[in-house]
Amino acid sequence: MAVFLDEAKINAKAGNGGNGAVAFFRLKGRGKKKPSGGNGGRGGDVILKATANKTTLYGFRKKVHFRAENGESGSEKNKSGSDGNNLLIYVPVGTIVRDDSNRILADLSEEGEEVTVARGGIGGRGNASFVSQERRFPSFCEKGEPTEERWINLELRLLADVGLVGFPNAGKSTIISRISAAKPKIADYPFTTLIPHLGVVAFDDENFVVADIPGIIEGAHKNSGLGYRFLRHITRSFVLAMILDGERLIGPDGEESLVESYNILRRELKLYNIEVYKKDYIIVINKIDLLTDRGILEKASAGLSKNGMKVIPVSAVTGEGIGTLVACLSGKIRENRERLSAEGSKGKDKKKKRIYGLSAGEEEDRKIVIKKSPGGFIINNRELERIVAMTDLKNEEALDYLKQRLKKMKIGEKLSSLGIKEGSTVIIGSLVFELVE
Repeated sequence: MAVFLDEAKINAKAGNGGNGAVAFFRLKGRGKKKPSGGNGGRGGDVILKATANKTTLYGFRKKVHFRAENGESGSEKNKSGSDGNNLLIYVPVGTIVRDDSNRILADLSEEGEEVTVARGGIGGRGNASFVSQERRFPSFCEKGEPTEERWINLELRLLADVGLVGFPNAGKSTIISRISAAKPKIADYPFTTLIPHLGVVAFDDENFVVADIPGIIEGAHKNSGLGYRFLRHITRSFVLAMILDGERLIGPDGEESLVESYNILRRELKLYNIEVYKKDYIIVINKIDLLTDRGILEKASAGLSKNGMKVIPVSAVTGEGIGTLVACLSGKIRENRERLSAEGSKGKDKKKKRIYGLSAGEEEDRKIVIKKSPGGFIINNRELERIVAMTDLKNEEALDYLKQRLKKMKIGEKLSSLGIKEGSTVIIGSLVFELVE
C-alpha cells in the first residue's frame, strides 16, 4: 500500500542542445572544399502529466532529481544530431505545479493534462549554416544551448465531490466507512485520521467521491494541528459536510457547546480561504445514538437551521439517518454538476485537454536587467546570455561573428540608452567587453 504524501519538491533539468559541427567536403579533382558541418539536436523537455493511476506524491520522496536527454551533436556531410528524448513524469490528477517563487505554473486537475516545467536547449548550428557572400568557408560552429536546473514544488489536492469537515473524534472516519467501501483507521481518541481518506458512494445509479479530512482544531488556519495541512483537499469539493459531535449535547450547556463548535469550524474555513467558506454545505450531527433525550437534539437542530441550512442527525454506528445523508449529498452534487455543465455549454462545444507551456519565456527573453558590480555592469538577459553561451569564445572567427550579431541587434545603443557610458566594462554571461561607440 502506497504511503500518502501530498507535497513534494523536485529538481528538473532539461537536456542541453547538441553542438554544431565543423566539417568540410572536398570536391574530387577540383581541390575545393565546401562547409558541411551539421546542426546539433534539441535537448529534451521535462514534462509533468496527470494520471489517475497515481494517488500520492510519495514516489518523489525517493527520487528528486530528473534529467531529460541531451541533444546529439551534428556531424560531417550536413548530418544533424538527433533531438534528445523528452522526460515524462507522471503525477496524480489534482496536482498543482509551482516554481520556486511559488508562482502557479499549472493546475493538472484532469486526466492527461500536462505542463512543460523545463525546456530543452536548442541545438547549435554547424559551420554549413554560416555560409554567406562574405563568409564562404566558415571554420566555426555554435555550441548547443546549455540548460539550468530548476526546483519545482508539487502540491496534491484531492478530487472529491464531498469534503467531511469537523473536529477530531467527531466521527468522520466512521461516517465515511458507513457510506462507502473506505476502511480508515478508527479509534476513540483525537487525530485517529492522520491522512485524508477517499470513499466512493453509490446512490441512484450514480457515484460520488467523499473525502475524510483530518480533524480541524481552533487556529487551524494559522497552521495549528493537522487541519491546515489538509484543508487544501476540500478546495475542489462541490459540497462540504460539517460534522458535529452530538455527544456535546450531553450536559447542561450542551446546545451552546455544539453551536460554538459549529461557529469555530465556519470561522476557520473563512480565515483559511473565502472561496472554501462560500461553498455549499450541510450540517451533520453525529452520535445521536448516545442521546436519551431527543428533545435537546431537535432544539439544537432548529437553532442550527435558522439560516436555512440543512441539518441531518445521524448515527454512524447504528446507521440511523445515513440514508437521508447520502440522498441529500447526492442531490446537492447533482445540482452542482448540472450547474457546471450548463456553464460549460456556454463555452466551446468540446473541451480540449489543457497543455501548459512556458508562456512567460518570450517576455523574459526580451527583458534586460542591469546590475552594477565591482567588475563592471552585469547584463541579465536570457536571449543575450543564450547567444553568448552558444558561442565558442576561443575561436576568433566565432567571436567576430558574435560582435557583428550584437551590432546588428543594436545592443550597444540599447546599453547606452540605459545609462552605461562608453568605456564601461560590460559582462554578459562569460563574455566581458568594453562598450564603445
